Amino acid sequence: MSDESIVDLVKKHQAQTGITSPENADQAAVIQKAQAMSESIPVDTRTEEVLANLLKNVTSKLQWITIELPSQGLLYPSGQNQVDIRPLTYDDERILKSVAAVKDPDSVIEKLLRNCIRGVDASELTPQDRLYILFRIRGLSYGDKYPIDHDCEKCGSTSKLEISIQSLEVNRLTPEHMEFTLPDSEQDVVIKLPRLQDSHLFNTVEAMHENLPQFVYSIGGVTDKTIVEAFIQKTTVRDVDILRNRVYDSEYGMENHFFYNCQGCGMKNKVPIELNASFFTAS
Repeated sequence: MSDESIVDLVKKHQAQTGITSPENADQAAVIQKAQAMSESIPVDTRTEEVLANLLKNVTSKLQWITIELPSQGLLYPSGQNQVDIRPLTYDDERILKSVAAVKDPDSVIEKLLRNCIRGVDASELTPQDRLYILFRIRGLSYGDKYPIDHDCEKCGSTSKLEISIQSLEVNRLTPEHMEFTLPDSEQDVVIKLPRLQDSHLFNTVEAMHENLPQFVYSIGGVTDKTIVEAFIQKTTVRDVDILRNRVYDSEYGMENHFFYNCQGCGMKNKVPIELNASFFTAS
């Protein structure tokens, strides 16, 4: 069944047939009468009032809010350092629970991001900005408390933990992170940081080594990729290690781990902060 209203159908028919000619006068009159009838149907204001009253306490919780990106916009052509985000809706949650989410979770997450953010294209996000936005959307949608289960690395006992999303520290990116001097060659370097669409370039250790030159904009003012690649192959391992760490292990973004002492054996455990089975459920 078409989603078009009778008014839409009338307008489409008029555009297709040029219904204003005299020979079509009778048909035009019928269509105009149908249009007038559809426009005279009263709005069910009582239903709208009742619904508005039922939703009065949640309206403010469904609004867009503005957050500052960990990247500070330094990696985007527009320099956009803030985005607007909103909580998940019922339709968004249905997408998460769909078969598509099981078969291709990455594409479903990107679709949700496209629905829930304004200001930056979801595909252009850096991994750090993307993760931070996801956690903030999660907090808006299901609550600030995020449960995490962790098995002690020593005794194996499971601890039920909880973190506050709002309290997680965020390290902001600075220009100095991308412009620095290598220790041994003493050459000034300008690097580019990976985006989400670059993930295939560093998803394995081998790929990280092979594609490192692609994330180096210049060395000693030289931008020629052939020379940059040759430099990386011939300089010291310390220079390369610094390059690799700056590109792939960027020190910006949301806090990605925390520590706790196991109640069973007292061992101090390091717990990664990441998406888990509780991420898209209420706290």
